[in-house]
Amino acid sequence: MRYAFHLRIRQGMEKVYAERHRQVWSNMLSELKKAGIRNYSIFADGNDLFGYWECDDINTTLAFLGRSQINTDWQKYMSDVLETPSSKRLSDNLAEVFRLD
Repeated sequence: MRYAFHLRIRQGMEKVYAERHRQVWSNMLSELKKAGIRNYSIFADGNDLFGYWECDDINTTLAFLGRSQINTDWQKYMSDVLETPSSKRLSDNLAEVFRLD
């Protein structure tokens, strides 16, 4: 299953966001893998971020992340650079309008 999301970076925090993602915590990376996430990418267009990942079951993956203290800590860590509230970061699905396999 494929999953996409959209977030916004606070004005002036673009470099901080990029730097934090160059140094993602190793335990957060492990947690994403434990959640079943693969092929995870985030793309930036100015202050807009578009993320994509694949997993076998989105509900299982989101439930795992929702219970994860590491994920909770990461979301809190990123809260000062993101406009998007943490409560919306795991559920802001984009509607697929085209796909080429």
